Amino acid sequence: MSLTRQILLGLGLGLVAAALLSGPLAPWQDAALSITGVTGSLFLNALKMVAVPLIATTLIAGLGKLEQAPGRLGALTAGYYGMSTLLAVSMGLILSNVIAPGLRAGLDPEDVQSLMAQASLSPTFANGSSDWQSTLLGLVPGNIFNALSAGNLIAVVLFSLVLGLALRTLPTEFRQSQQVLWDSLQHLLMTVTQWVLRTAPLGVFALVTTSAAQVGWAAAEPLAWFVITVLLALVLHAGLSLGLVLWRLARVSPLQHARDMSPALWMAFSTASSAATLPVTLRCLNDRAKVPSSVTGLTVPLGTTMNMDGTALYECVAVLFLAQLLGADLTIVQQLLVLFLALATSTGMAGIPAASLVAIALILDRVGLPAEALGLLLITDRPLDMCRTAVNVWSDSVAARLVAYYAKTDSPAMAQTVTQAPTNVESSQ
Repeated sequence: MSLTRQILLGLGLGLVAAALLSGPLAPWQDAALSITGVTGSLFLNALKMVAVPLIATTLIAGLGKLEQAPGRLGALTAGYYGMSTLLAVSMGLILSNVIAPGLRAGLDPEDVQSLMAQASLSPTFANGSSDWQSTLLGLVPGNIFNALSAGNLIAVVLFSLVLGLALRTLPTEFRQSQQVLWDSLQHLLMTVTQWVLRTAPLGVFALVTTSAAQVGWAAAEPLAWFVITVLLALVLHAGLSLGLVLWRLARVSPLQHARDMSPALWMAFSTASSAATLPVTLRCLNDRAKVPSSVTGLTVPLGTTMNMDGTALYECVAVLFLAQLLGADLTIVQQLLVLFLALATSTGMAGIPAASLVAIALILDRVGLPAEALGLLLITDRPLDMCRTAVNVWSDSVAARLVAYYAKTDSPAMAQTVTQAPTNVESSQ
């Protein structure tokens, strides 16, 4: 059975188990969820254990294998990331104003307080300083191993970029030996990850069972318009905005690309972690879409930490929804501030479940809304987190296709590598 079908089977069985635990098996719910919670956490921890070093080794190895200087490819990748994230946030901003989910919810202040209490809403956030000096100092850690252990992905990415660029300046004999070292480390970590992925159906079953049983459909019903707004914005951005990028700019059939990326998209949806999905994303792009590893080694690790379309969109819709729900009338300037903050905070967001909640709390504080209102989002955060993570991974894969297409047209050496890939709509169909 393929990985996609195994993941779908685990997801379906998890929904069935959650329904049983909320119904006829309710007396055993606490005991069962304690087991599934630990199992799901072990699965995610195992994936995240190799995710950060895999990001570092993939970036270094990818930069070393580039046939040309990474300047043009890097500029194209960064330009795409900025464009796609801006499109995503703009889509969320427009639909939030058109649909106005907070005004359609029909909740009075007493209902809001009751819903917050029902969901046991007392989120805890990191108490570290969030001023610009601390953020800037965090980009260059005094100890890279501390950054690795703390999961400081931006610092790890910057260090890996510098190391990969330095590798290209070495004499030929040193560069070759270093390239072999980093390639072998990458393959070693990929092997460990493949072992972990063999437990994916069990991990997905545990994660879905735990989250679906805890969400509670009755509590989520008043937030239906919010969910509809987020899902509609995600679908329009992924299908329309990024679909046009694939079709018109990368010359790839969106449907064919979706089939190539289906295992990674389902893994992202199930785990709600783009970092944990990184190995599957690389495998789909390299083996199924035939994108050269020299391109994916640059675009995908960068995208995992810096390209969060779904997260930025969700942050924007969430803040506007809470503002509408609490009766705050945000001006155009304040909404543009929300857009800018969503762009800024989504870049470098940790690719792990619910990482965007901290950013949303910061945005709420900047626009004068109580951060406690964030608790309302916890009711539906997990299923929406799964959806926006899939959009994040989809956007990363679009970046790889786009960069591969332009790398092929600019470099004869790259063209020989990419000729196997379906780089135009006709051949893809």
